[in-house]
Amino acid sequence: MPDKSQLARIGGRAGRGVLGLVGIAVVVATLGAATLVTLPTIERGPQSSEILPLPSEQQRVCPGPLLTLAEDSTQAQSASSVGAASAVYGAVDAASLEQIRPQVTEITAVDDSNGRQPPLVLTVPVQNGATVPPLVAGSQSQVAATDTIGGLAVAACAEAVSDSWIVGGSTDIGSTSLLLLSNPTPVLATVDVMVFGESGPVDAPGATGILVQPGEQRVISLAGLAPNLKSPVLQVSSRGGQVAASLEQSSIQGIEPGGVEIVGVTATPATNQIIAGVRVMAAVSAETVTTGEGFNADTPSIRVFVPGSNAATVQIGVTSADGSTEGTSTQVDVEPGIATEIPLAPLAVGSFSVHLRSDEPIVAAARTATDSAGGKDFGWFSASAPLAGSFTVAVAAGPSPTLHLVNGGAEDAALTLTPTQGTPVDLQIDAGSSATVPVSGGATYVVSGGLKLWALVDYSGDGVLSSFALNPPGPLASSIRVYTH
Repeated sequence: MPDKSQLARIGGRAGRGVLGLVGIAVVVATLGAATLVTLPTIERGPQSSEILPLPSEQQRVCPGPLLTLAEDSTQAQSASSVGAASAVYGAVDAASLEQIRPQVTEITAVDDSNGRQPPLVLTVPVQNGATVPPLVAGSQSQVAATDTIGGLAVAACAEAVSDSWIVGGSTDIGSTSLLLLSNPTPVLATVDVMVFGESGPVDAPGATGILVQPGEQRVISLAGLAPNLKSPVLQVSSRGGQVAASLEQSSIQGIEPGGVEIVGVTATPATNQIIAGVRVMAAVSAETVTTGEGFNADTPSIRVFVPGSNAATVQIGVTSADGSTEGTSTQVDVEPGIATEIPLAPLAVGSFSVHLRSDEPIVAAARTATDSAGGKDFGWFSASAPLAGSFTVAVAAGPSPTLHLVNGGAEDAALTLTPTQGTPVDLQIDAGSSATVPVSGGATYVVSGGLKLWALVDYSGDGVLSSFALNPPGPLASSIRVYTH
């Protein structure tokens, strides 16, 4: 029988065991309660700030005078300038709309054997304290009347970019097309030209690795790259320096000049393309086109190209440019990689806007012609990108210049056209509608009040026809978020 001390020791151990079990139960209960109660958390994100890029100076390149080949029979591929172009340009501060005088320099036209007039570079520096780039615009015009080249050619002074598309031109019999590549940057540009035609991509030896030195313009005969093309489409890409590209096309019909045009770049591939204005100088009936009697170079048509690998279904809507009459709509299927000509008919005499909707990205431009007692000519009308906010329009000299505007936004636009000299003009354009405004040659305008506008300026007269589209400046670099320690 144990004594009392032994019982006490046994009881103490038992008590400690009970206390241990109670302690474990308390811990378990506490942990269970912790799972039911949301404990407060403290989070501190890393400190950061968003750095916005400073706007850079704006540059535009005017392509220079018209060129012709084989003036010297001993140098059949040598280009020579014909006459001189007249340029109009201007710039304003985007915030205050105060006028700024562009700096004008010259580009060396190394392939022009005459060198009578060099292409121009317009440079507008950013004003002190400015947070947005200045608004700048320029255009040039020239009337030619020689035995081999005749007509009116008007072109916008364009921004140099690293990738662009040109829809237009021809190297068929009687047509000459010259690709103009101008490098206003201080860096050597290496240019690749991809050529597509009515039969698909063209294997064009010599179209890659074209060197354009800083401050120089190169002239490339398109026939030397891709002869016998009726419907060329060009993609111009550059590495290093950027280039401003354009295409001069002239034609001979029999022994008479059939017109001349400088074709600017078109809007980049997209499923929605708008040509703000297309001038039709002679009516075309549907019967003429469907019977095949009139679908030739002088028939109003639109050239469409699908750069992707899938066929596109394209809806082409044509409406009166001043919004006075309802338009027509046509649906066509366009094969990828093939430049396709689509006649625009029936059409009466007048100006029209063309809206293309596609299920695949496309590029496009329209062509019309005139034939009257004053002579023969043709014009290319390129699709353009939408203009957001205020922009400038420099109107080169020429017959009956007209500004075409399409309001592609969801709201009505109350616009004000303010010339450098003269009285401002107020204009109302309903959402989805278009309008035409006569403008003065030699003047520069600031257009304000719009949020999403497509714009084009055309010229027309007795035996002359031309146009140029307006495009927004290239985007600034994206903002950068910087994280500090």
